[in-house]
Amino acid sequence: MNRERALELSRVLRDYGGYNGLEWSLTSGFANPKLAALIRLRYPDYPLKFAKDGDILFKGVLIPGANIGLDVPHFNASLSKYLDNDTYRRNIPADWAGWAGDMFTFAKQLDSLHRADGLGIDSLRIWASHSLGNPKPLFKNTFGQEDFYADIDARNISTLVNNGLSYHDAMDKYYNQNCYGRFGHFVNSYGGWKNFVNHVNGFYFFPMTPTVNPIFIEMAKSAFIRKIREGTLNEMDCYIP
Repeated sequence: MNRERALELSRVLRDYGGYNGLEWSLTSGFANPKLAALIRLRYPDYPLKFAKDGDILFKGVLIPGANIGLDVPHFNASLSKYLDNDTYRRNIPADWAGWAGDMFTFAKQLDSLHRADGLGIDSLRIWASHSLGNPKPLFKNTFGQEDFYADIDARNISTLVNNGLSYHDAMDKYYNQNCYGRFGHFVNSYGGWKNFVNHVNGFYFFPMTPTVNPIFIEMAKSAFIRKIREGTLNEMDCYIP
């Protein structure tokens, strides 16, 4: 019941954030029109606040206790997929709507910078390492800090809800009470560090993967793993060989 309620809410907020239309409905389900109408009736300013171009409080909210931005619309879009367990939609990996989708888009941008702008492989490798998850990426449309934390937190919150917590309790324990280490929780949701690394390195994103030079896919994967490793070591919640 808690998961269903959280899923219904995340779908509505996903739509408010601009992650709507048939593509997203087929990815993580259709938003409940009655719930959407009820929210609009009781809280008429919410659709704008949760929109991509809405109130800055919700668009680029700072994570409690840290000067880190979170893309709330992106968070709800990812969360809706992680919470959805519809039989027919299970063929769409949940990570596609989260970090994997951003990671492969990042690889595609690296490829584009190499082809169109002539940037060298070594320079791009350095740039990828420093840009992914950075609050001020060097180029637009990159896998920056707000998307990075939205992806991590969406998966983490979903595991808490899937383990029985309500949406409110999961958010409160995660953000306000600091009951969970962000990166350790994320890594452990994949069964530990080695399983996580194997999962990332073995991830295949059709139809994007065949269109991108494998060098840049490997580059994006390495940069993502490195960023997670840094966060995990800072928390000291997981053992990494």
